[in-house]
Amino acid sequence: MWKNLWWVGLLSLVLIGTAQAAEGMKQDNQHVKTWNAFADKIYQLHRQLTADGAITVKKSLGGYAGNPEFYQQEEYYRDGRLVSRVQWERENPEQLHTIEVYIYDDQGRVARDFVAAYLPTYHNAPTQTLISLHRYNGDLHAFRSFDASGYRIIERCNGKLNGKDVNILLDEDEIADAVNDPKGVMQTDVYRQCFGDLQEKAGKYLNPQ
Repeated sequence: MWKNLWWVGLLSLVLIGTAQAAEGMKQDNQHVKTWNAFADKIYQLHRQLTADGAITVKKSLGGYAGNPEFYQQEEYYRDGRLVSRVQWERENPEQLHTIEVYIYDDQGRVARDFVAAYLPTYHNAPTQTLISLHRYNGDLHAFRSFDASGYRIIERCNGKLNGKDVNILLDEDEIADAVNDPKGVMQTDVYRQCFGDLQEKAGKYLNPQ
């Protein structure tokens, strides 16, 4: 499904350098507390959204090169829509590896989603956190992602506008450059059509809901 495909691409972008980031986090206790608390809150939201009996759960194993069955994966569906995906380490069944939760709008589209992921060999704190807020305009789908510290780290928009393909992808550094560029992509009509009034800060969604 498309929502899984874009997330896989996004994951590959933001995981670059996570080993180095993890090393730095060992010395940053506030960061560790904030990101672990964020992961815990996503898990509580998952529990809240899957509390009733109208849920279908699909289980599978997954992993990495050299450890292909590292985690037990549980996917929770309601009315055919993925509500959440939780991965637990198989050798430590109570240790969370990755969690994702999806919130939908009245039209069945993803309105926002939350992700926290730990490295297989490092569990002091998540090495990746995401709060992604989505916007739709005709054939355009855009989302803006923040980390659990509130930093805007990814912007993406794809689809069609006036019959032309649109594919905008900005990482954290490119966002910082574009904000200060009076002739950059953020000043274009295509960008405005994509992101419109989509909020520029994570705001209340730093608390997953």
